[in-house]
Amino acid sequence: MTIGQSLHGQTVLVTRNERQAGVFQQKIEELNGHAILTSLIRFEPTLTNEKAQAFLKDLENSQWLVFTSVNGASFFLSYIEDHHLHKSLSHLKVAAVGEKTSAYLEQHGLKVDVVPGRFIAEELADALLDHVQLGERVFVAKGHLSRDVVKKTLVPLGIEVKEWILYETVKDEEGIAALKTEMTKQSFDFITFTSSSTVHSFMHAMEADAANLAASDTCFVTIGPLTKEALLQYGISSETPDTYTIDGMLELMCRLSERKLNK
Repeated sequence: MTIGQSLHGQTVLVTRNERQAGVFQQKIEELNGHAILTSLIRFEPTLTNEKAQAFLKDLENSQWLVFTSVNGASFFLSYIEDHHLHKSLSHLKVAAVGEKTSAYLEQHGLKVDVVPGRFIAEELADALLDHVQLGERVFVAKGHLSRDVVKKTLVPLGIEVKEWILYETVKDEEGIAALKTEMTKQSFDFITFTSSSTVHSFMHAMEADAANLAASDTCFVTIGPLTKEALLQYGISSETPDTYTIDGMLELMCRLSERKLNK
C-alpha cells in the first residue's frame, strides 16, 4: 500500500476461508478499516493412504509439477510429507498460477520455474506452452472445483497430463449461520469475494436478502474475472482490480473509498 491510502471508516466483509482470512483482515485494519470475517467454505483433503503409490509413480514419471492455487500447494506438500515422498520432487520443474502460490512453494523449498504475467488458469496454460516439450509429462495438483484448462490446452498437443484432486471445497455451515446473524446487525461498505465458490455459497445463504444488498450502497469487490462472472450470474456487478490479488483488491477499495469521500 502506498502512503496516504486508507479505508478509514469503512466496514469490509471478508467472505474467505477462515484459515486464509487472517492476512486480509490484518491488511484492512492496517489501512484503518474494520474487517468482518465470515467463513463460507472450508477445504478437506481427498487423497487416502492407499493412493500414495500411484501418486508417487505419477510424480516420478512426470517432468513438470503444476499448481493452480495455494490450497493445491498446501495439500500437496502435506500429502508428500505424510508419506515421505520428498525425494520424488528433485527432478521436477514447477509452474504456479500466481505470485502467492509461487511464494508459498518457495517458502517450502520448491524452486518455481514458470509464473504467468496474469494470475489465471488460461495464462498459466499459455505460459506452459512455451516451456513444456513434446513427450514430457505434466502432473497437476488441484481441487475438485478447479477447471481443467491446463489439461485441455496441453493434451491436444500430445503432452500427457495427470490431474490429481487433492482437496474438495465444502460449505462451512457454522460460518454461513454467523453471516446471517452479522447481516442483521450492520451494513457493509464493501463485500469481498476471492473465489467463485464463496460467491455461490454467499448467494445461497443470503437468498432473498441478496437482492436488497445489490440495491444498497454496498460495493462488491471480486478478485478476478472468473469471480466477477460468478457474481454476475446473480445479476450483481462488482469492481475488480487490475492485479488479481488481495493487495490489488485493497488498493482498489482505497481508491473507491477516497472517491466516495470526495463526492
